[in-house]
Amino acid sequence: MKPSLVLALAIIGVVAPPSARGFDVVLNAQGEYLDAYLVNGQPTPPRVVFIDPDPPQPDDPNSPPARVGRHVNGKLCFFPKGTGHNGQFVLADDTYREACLDRNPPQARCSVTDPHDPNYVGKFPDGWAIFKKNGKWTKKQIHTEWDFAMPEPQGNLDPQGCLFDAKGDFWGNDVGHGSFDARDGSLIVFFKGPKKQYDTYCFLDKELASPGMPVMDAAGNIYVPEPARLQVTKFSPPFPTSAADCANPDRLVTTPPTKTVFIMGSALAGIAHVPHSDHFYVGSVLLPRKIDEYDANGILVRPIAPAGVPLNPLGIDVGSNGTIYYAELNLDENFNTRCGRVSQIRFDASGQPLAPELLGQHLRFPDGVTVVDSKKLRVNFNKLPASPDIDPSRCGGE
Repeated sequence: MKPSLVLALAIIGVVAPPSARGFDVVLNAQGEYLDAYLVNGQPTPPRVVFIDPDPPQPDDPNSPPARVGRHVNGKLCFFPKGTGHNGQFVLADDTYREACLDRNPPQARCSVTDPHDPNYVGKFPDGWAIFKKNGKWTKKQIHTEWDFAMPEPQGNLDPQGCLFDAKGDFWGNDVGHGSFDARDGSLIVFFKGPKKQYDTYCFLDKELASPGMPVMDAAGNIYVPEPARLQVTKFSPPFPTSAADCANPDRLVTTPPTKTVFIMGSALAGIAHVPHSDHFYVGSVLLPRKIDEYDANGILVRPIAPAGVPLNPLGIDVGSNGTIYYAELNLDENFNTRCGRVSQIRFDASGQPLAPELLGQHLRFPDGVTVVDSKKLRVNFNKLPASPDIDPSRCGGE
């Protein structure tokens, strides 16, 4: 049965026969929410809230709890088998800072200390929250160390992307301060521990230029966009295998990985694998705005979205049928984010890309995009609230 028909039957309450695969769900982090686009073959698919950041009245201690209540950003990654986190996923999380440190006064729920209370926030550095397959928070985080009395260290500045390697180790990027003259972004590996922990780690690099969300190829090489350096950087082994490989105050690897320039020439910010291929889709957020396809050697294969058409693309992912989904920041002339969007690019029967199509708009700083099979999530999408458009006056970034 076609995925669109499965979804249509579910929406009208008809029980569909079992299918080996569900339908594509396009997950996009925007405005600290995680939206879910339920791809059904229609020009504008339903957009619902999968993770919401705050209760309806976050400063009222009697306000009903949010469904999840976490502030999230970036890309979503499922734990691989053998890590002890069956069906769970990680997503960058800055809830404690957003709700309790940066707010004056802090939200009332910041005083909740009972972890069983649905309004519980906890006191965690910015990092990656661990969620169940229904989107509920496990009360566990992956993060680097941070003494809250001190300024934010690297690793906690702006966590964003994620990936797991073949060993089950977890990799993430910290964007840093994100300006075009900043060189304080980092790439971090957290090592899989014996009891499902990821509490030991090493930095691979602490001088990246606003690094974007990484991807890994089949050989284990890691590709990190550095838009402020106008390049995508390729990291190749040697990689650390334990915290003993960075036993120094900076936790920086003593034997650095091999770094090469994979692509250069524009403000490259987003990257995704081309399915069944060793090629990549790479988006340039500026100079000019575009999405292109490159081969494994970093050679341009073809344009996907012509220069000037996408509105500052950032996160990119690919659906089960090859459709490209991407987030658009929509920067103004002063490089401030305005009302962002999520769009798609489908392909014709000959494999040529069609014109981009709009899926969602009036979004606040949409960044990560992840396409998942609906069967990997345990949630009744029919009961999730529609994700509202943000008033254009509130569309600026965080």
